[in-house]
Amino acid sequence: MTDFLFYLGALSLGGGLVGLILMATGLLTRSRYAARWRCWGWLLLCLRLAIPLPFSFPNVQVRAPIQLHSPSLERPSELPFTAGRPFQEAVPSPVSPVGSSNEENTSSSTSSSQSTPEPEPETKPTIYVSQIVTAVWLLVAAGILIWNLIAHLRLRRFLKRWADPVRDATILPLYNAMGDQLELDRRPRLMTCPGLAAPMLAGLLHPVLLLPEQPLAPKELEYALLHELTHYRRRDIWLKALALWVRAVHWFNPLVWLMARAIEQDTELSCDEAVLRRLPPEEHAAYGKTILSAVERLKARS
Repeated sequence: MTDFLFYLGALSLGGGLVGLILMATGLLTRSRYAARWRCWGWLLLCLRLAIPLPFSFPNVQVRAPIQLHSPSLERPSELPFTAGRPFQEAVPSPVSPVGSSNEENTSSSTSSSQSTPEPEPETKPTIYVSQIVTAVWLLVAAGILIWNLIAHLRLRRFLKRWADPVRDATILPLYNAMGDQLELDRRPRLMTCPGLAAPMLAGLLHPVLLLPEQPLAPKELEYALLHELTHYRRRDIWLKALALWVRAVHWFNPLVWLMARAIEQDTELSCDEAVLRRLPPEEHAAYGKTILSAVERLKARS
């Protein structure tokens, strides 16, 4: 148990340092390298931190072949003989008399019958510090995961009760056009939800693209749909879910919490870069204003 705790701490510390390097690289080389490369780095790092178990290959022992020399079957013609050394005859060992052996057996039996075995003292189970630390780690990690699961279930219940599928004749053709532009064979359900400040993609196994009830401007709606469908195409929601899992497993490491926030920021930047590559240059400024206005609405609601 102690070895596992030391390995968990070393893995978490090493992963946090690698995360700091990725964050520093993003700040220093943001104008030179795209955020998608950092997302690949975050994915590899999260996959390693997700399962805190050592990976080792089995030891395969390779032995060199041993050459065995068979003895020759030829009988020697002459046996070696040393002069002056006669053959020693076997001397029989002295035999103890029968009476003495019987006396020893009777004395040993009486002594064994008189001595009774003493009862062994009861040993109480001991609880080590490593066991307590492991139990605390498991309880807190399970609590964080259960909290995230409850939040997800509450969102699903809210959507089942209040969300409605989009039936607007002006939105559906635009949505299908954005899906065709991204070459999506399967697309998330398009629904409206009350209380939303900006469009969002929700759901891991059955994702849903949610729109606010208040109508958006045509260009703003086009950019919002393109942005969220790009998230869906890149499967960014899976990376965010993996980051939540890693944050729950390594809850004791503040560097991992910073890493989870950096992953969310880099996924948004990478999505924006992918959208801008599809838009003509004259629309880049309008797309940026749309994203900034959505962020301001989210901050106002929070």
